[in-house]
Amino acid sequence: MYYTSVHIEERRSKEPLMAQDQSLLAPPTHAPAVPVDIAWDEIIATSNTVLTTHLWAAPPLRRESPIHDRAFAALRDLKADYARFLPWFSHPVLSVPALEAPTKATTSWDFAQLDPFVEDFMAAAEGRPVVANFATIPHWMFTNADHVEVSRDVDTIHWDYEQGTDFRDDTLAEVADYFFRIASWYIAGGFTDELGVRHESGHHYRFAYWEVLCEPDLNRRMPPEVYTRLYDAVVQRLRTLDPDMRFVGLSLSHVHHDPEYFWHFLNPANHAPDISVDAFSYHFYASPEIVNPFGAEGNADHSTWRSTFFAQADAFVEHVAYIRSIANRLAPDAKTFLNEIGTYPADVMNAAPKIPEHYWALSGSVHAYLWARVLPLGIDLLGVAEFMDYPGMIPGTSLIDWESGEPNARYDVTKLLLDHFGPGDRLLETSAGYPGFPDARVHVQAMRTHDGSRKLLMISKWDEPVHLDLTSVGAGVLEQIHTTTAGSANERFAGGTLHLRPHATAVLTLDN
Repeated sequence: MYYTSVHIEERRSKEPLMAQDQSLLAPPTHAPAVPVDIAWDEIIATSNTVLTTHLWAAPPLRRESPIHDRAFAALRDLKADYARFLPWFSHPVLSVPALEAPTKATTSWDFAQLDPFVEDFMAAAEGRPVVANFATIPHWMFTNADHVEVSRDVDTIHWDYEQGTDFRDDTLAEVADYFFRIASWYIAGGFTDELGVRHESGHHYRFAYWEVLCEPDLNRRMPPEVYTRLYDAVVQRLRTLDPDMRFVGLSLSHVHHDPEYFWHFLNPANHAPDISVDAFSYHFYASPEIVNPFGAEGNADHSTWRSTFFAQADAFVEHVAYIRSIANRLAPDAKTFLNEIGTYPADVMNAAPKIPEHYWALSGSVHAYLWARVLPLGIDLLGVAEFMDYPGMIPGTSLIDWESGEPNARYDVTKLLLDHFGPGDRLLETSAGYPGFPDARVHVQAMRTHDGSRKLLMISKWDEPVHLDLTSVGAGVLEQIHTTTAGSANERFAGGTLHLRPHATAVLTLDN
């Protein structure tokens, strides 16, 4: 993890830039500082984007885990609105409270494993609005799925659990009833099962949004027509529990993003007359070239990750603008949630990942850059994925250390943005570089925040220091997350030239 100190010069020797980067992009050592100019009276957009994260029912977050307390304290300290809770299919014994199909004599309802996660997540939210996504449909509800033996060992990963495309109840009432019972357990204090037996929970939580499934396009390969019918069926059942609860649809994976999903789902003509789309969601992960997701051998060298990550991020921003144009045409009132945004290292699911130390700050700079880029697009939410992961379970997306529960640089960047920015901030005309020649190594954005402060967000897309000429900007207090920091620390910036560290994300709060 990134807490191990790595001397910058040593890292340079181990991670040489590609020849084309050195010859075409890297400045000579005597290059002047990059000039930064701000038009403080020219507002280009006003942000309405909520920054948040999501947590899934990961075994290392169980109450008996040694990292449990520290991890949930870190989640609480983010103070993020609309954090998302996602029990995921990879661990059905933790996320599916009805593992067996009901018979004429029995049901299998059991919330003993799931309840502690929900209770601790809601406690960490401290009354802030949250998003619920109990996403996994029980395996037994499909007729064309191979048998899966679900281990009762909570650490066992079941990548084969979410399979099957043909519902045994084509009306989808069975699926809607299943989610209604889960929602009733947490919202209404309990539910009546398939045999007429009442189960009491004592829970009376409130969820701002309920998201219907997670990435149905990926494992289930669910066509948009089927998903839209399922969404309507679930919304019709659950909305009676809380008239203030809203619903999120699609939750598309980063793999497909087939425009047909958006064209079909966002078209009111394809929904029941009494159903409207409150919000829709989709995901994005930047990744290097991956040959073997379970091992680093044969994958792209990490010296190439920086350029790959940011190139993919730029392409995704264009994609977001296109999808937003579809929504503006079909469902202009529907909110857009980019609720899983992150990066993968090359060995995505390796049980012994080889993740370089600088990766965590680099990854943080990528999601900070994406957040800054989508602010002018009217995006309503960006969720940094994911709060907790570990070797074997996509470790490079974690915000905390899987061994200690301590925040890493991805967390620190997220908290830095949450501490300084929020909806209502006004984005100002900002340039970094010379007229007509913006500097590709940095992204700089000035803002007048909702509390009246003047702030400058600076993101390095480079693995060498970048010097910024802030003579015309002024002095203030600087916070900077980079490759050798653990958390952020305030330091006084007197003005003049600012030295932006490799893969840094920094905020300068200017003197009034």
